[in-house]
Amino acid sequence: MIWLRRREAILRVAMMLLSAATVGCGGRDGPPDVQVAARVNKDEITVHQVQHVLQRQARLAAEFPEAAARTVLDSLVEQELAAQAARAQGLDKEPAVVQAMEAARREVLARAFQDRLADKASGPSSDDIDRYYESHPGLFAQRRIYTVQEFLVQTTEEAQVERVKAIAGDAKAASDLEQRLGQAGLRYRTRLFAQAPEDMPLGMVEAMSALGPGRSVAMAQPGATRVFTVVNAQAAPLDRRSANEAIASFLVAERKRSAVAEGMKAVREAARIEYVGNFATAAAAPASAASR
Repeated sequence: MIWLRRREAILRVAMMLLSAATVGCGGRDGPPDVQVAARVNKDEITVHQVQHVLQRQARLAAEFPEAAARTVLDSLVEQELAAQAARAQGLDKEPAVVQAMEAARREVLARAFQDRLADKASGPSSDDIDRYYESHPGLFAQRRIYTVQEFLVQTTEEAQVERVKAIAGDAKAASDLEQRLGQAGLRYRTRLFAQAPEDMPLGMVEAMSALGPGRSVAMAQPGATRVFTVVNAQAAPLDRRSANEAIASFLVAERKRSAVAEGMKAVREAARIEYVGNFATAAAAPASAASR
């Protein structure tokens, strides 16, 4: 498997770095520090720092393990030299730099907490995958590849949106739709493209799967209404076995998002949050609208 090969490559790089660090430290008194990859003046760059960067460049590490490790280490050395020079000039005391460092620290801590919440999500069972497969025929058993003509219609008023939806519902073909939009004096742009259901929002998949050739569905958005007309639909079903990995990945991702949302909700409910000044007025407006 690809991920396994990448993991093995990163492990090979780590062993190479550890070996190099051990050899490099052999002339020192006492036990060698196998965690050091390089020394830059009085500071050190560790093997773990190199590994951390390599884990975010897994493909490069898998294809060119030795070159990737050296490239990463050289980059870290360059970065460390610049950081040392910045501290020497007192840049680490400048307000903008202090704020940026604190923002980065807060972001890393927040991501670590949310990652821990996500890790608590359990994987889906075979029954879970079966239920998802059966409840979304447009994605799997009745999957189709669509040739679609899209009309982006300018609609600045609610009456125009309703007019476009009525035209889309009545039209029997893309040419019919285009003629009706022109007669109604509506401005639009159009394009033709092919699309698979997995590349559509789930709500659109359900709407498109119910359409025959020539039929359309309209979806409003700020300032415009998109009309999608099915020019052609070619059957391309996926059986349960073929869809297994994709469904499992999707359900795991959904459970992780849910776990993070529930965890953050609990943290927010337990916290005391007070908005001040103009922010207090802005925060009160959505709350008032929600209570109506």
